[in-house]
Amino acid sequence: MPKQKLTTRQIVVRTLFILLSITLITWCFPRQENFHYEYEVGKPWRYARLTAPFDFPIYRSDSAVMQIEDSIRNQIVPRYTFDATVAPAAMQQLERSGAKLPAEAATHLQQTLEQIYQRGIITGEEQDRLLKVHPQEVILINGDDVTTVPKQTLLSELQAYELLRNDSLFAQAYEALPLQRLLSSNLVSDTAAMNLEYKRLRQQVSYTSGVVLAESRIIDNGEIVTPRTFDIINSYRREQQNRRSLSSGIAWEWVGRISVVALLICGILVFLGLYRRHVYIRQVNIFVIIGSITIMAILTSLASHMEIFAVYLVPIGIVTIIVSTFFGSRTAFFCHIVMVLLCSFIAPSRFEYVIIQSIVGMIIVFSLKDGLQDRKQLMHTCVFAGIGYLGTYLIYTLANQATLAGVSGSVATMMVLNAILLLLSYLIIYSFENIFGFTSGVTLVELCNMGKGLLLRLSEEAPGTFNHSLNVANLSAAAAKEIGANIALVRTGSLYHDIGKLASPNMFTENQQYNNPLNDLSIEDAVLTIKRHVTNGVRLAEKQKLPDDITGFIRTHHGCSQVRYFFIKWCNEHPDQEPDRDFFSYSGPDPVTKEQAIVMMADKIEAASRSLKQPTRKSIRELVEKLIGDILNDGRLNDADISLHEIQQCKEVFIAQLITINHARIEYPTLNADTAAAKAQTPSNPPA
Repeated sequence: MPKQKLTTRQIVVRTLFILLSITLITWCFPRQENFHYEYEVGKPWRYARLTAPFDFPIYRSDSAVMQIEDSIRNQIVPRYTFDATVAPAAMQQLERSGAKLPAEAATHLQQTLEQIYQRGIITGEEQDRLLKVHPQEVILINGDDVTTVPKQTLLSELQAYELLRNDSLFAQAYEALPLQRLLSSNLVSDTAAMNLEYKRLRQQVSYTSGVVLAESRIIDNGEIVTPRTFDIINSYRREQQNRRSLSSGIAWEWVGRISVVALLICGILVFLGLYRRHVYIRQVNIFVIIGSITIMAILTSLASHMEIFAVYLVPIGIVTIIVSTFFGSRTAFFCHIVMVLLCSFIAPSRFEYVIIQSIVGMIIVFSLKDGLQDRKQLMHTCVFAGIGYLGTYLIYTLANQATLAGVSGSVATMMVLNAILLLLSYLIIYSFENIFGFTSGVTLVELCNMGKGLLLRLSEEAPGTFNHSLNVANLSAAAAKEIGANIALVRTGSLYHDIGKLASPNMFTENQQYNNPLNDLSIEDAVLTIKRHVTNGVRLAEKQKLPDDITGFIRTHHGCSQVRYFFIKWCNEHPDQEPDRDFFSYSGPDPVTKEQAIVMMADKIEAASRSLKQPTRKSIRELVEKLIGDILNDGRLNDADISLHEIQQCKEVFIAQLITINHARIEYPTLNADTAAAKAQTPSNPPA
């Protein structure tokens, strides 16, 4: 059947909203590090099996690398270069202050200083460092001369000073001189040469201890993290960061993420467009469904930054409950799977997360198969969800570890809190009903209360219409059950579809006892009066703030069909004139949902069945076949989300229901005169 189309403005707004959602969800994915496991040596691995997605080397640990580097440094022979300016400066200082010494002492001091500077003087700090290295020799470079001497040959400034102070010949004479000014470090560490040597030696050393091939198992759930496994996991993490640091790799990674999110979001749109057209057409439905999934992805991302397993605290089941309540269980399950797949990219253990959340989603959908009807049902759903969380978590842990020792108390607590948070869905559902005009099963149950409101008024002021509405509700509910439509919505819409007749109940035959006031009106006025019950009903529904879904039944239960009785009557009276078909037609619109289509068919069939003089099985079938055929031929169901097979199923249900309602009852016999007289003479209590 032809489908409704979106306007250009709706398409633009919807596209912008979807692009925004895709951007936000993608932005929630881990950006700087896609490796958020916590592990320690000697502790069990708490996540699913970790498999190498690519080849990577096993890097040595940081402590092992430090030992290697320290070993290399200790193997490098220290190299020093003589500073040719230090010794001459010391000699000049000696000449200025040496006049205080005897000639023999001055000559001896000069020779001793030359010997000291030839051996080489280093600072005290340099000497301490030199004593710690492994080589026992040092290389001295004096111009083009390169010599190797024992490291004990070098003197510190303090050692050189003590050597002069303890001179056996002239120590007493040296006391008058500032010996410290004569002694300065004349050896400079050749850092550049030693760094080159260090780099050369490093290149000869391997910093890896093996290679892990792609598709190799690194560690499985429940296995103890050994030091070797710890190094392998760290190596995988390091290699992953190295790959992601490449600009081209990051770009392609984001392209892949955006594509995955876009495919999943578009999958929801395709599902709704193909199988839930009435949901797809309404803009606010898309905003609520996609927006709710986006919010849950954002909350999951925030939770993952708080604590690694806090993702199980995010009550994504709320979205499932809301979608199931407003749009049906099948739509809810499809959206739940998409939401779980999106959030799994953020969760620490994706496979475990998908398994647990998918099973809990199935439990929620099964418990709300017919929609949320009352608070008690929501309580049961929360309890079932909590049991599902804990049970699936325990079973999954047992299947992977063959023991329950790996069960985390904090994870179990978060799952219980998650189930409790699902109760918030009741408040959210109530808010959505008021904000977006949605209709929940709880509201439908309340609206079906016949002891108050419009239904009570309808039963008192228009009892015939009320009885007609009850019959339509029964027929519609039976048909809805047969084809899997929303039974509660169909029943409620049937009860309210004719409330517009409250404005003038005596104008409609089901409420008339004697004369028909329409006979006193012209055909034109009669048509306007009949058609007005739709607009009056819509106006009354809006005044009473009935949900839009219920108001939709009032608008569409006649669609754009004609007021056929008066149309034919006018044509018979004016055979030479062309009738104004629009004037004789209701303003519509035609039904767009299968629930509205069911009520249109049931309303027409129930009203016409009252005109059957002899409601036999054959006459009922002929009536139903004719009426539904007229509806189809007029195109009244062209926009409805209902198939011809489902219409045929509804047709058979209507026939069966009408046959049951109109079946002939047995005729009770009466006593003839002779039997009555004999019974009258017989005592009721004969003596014993």
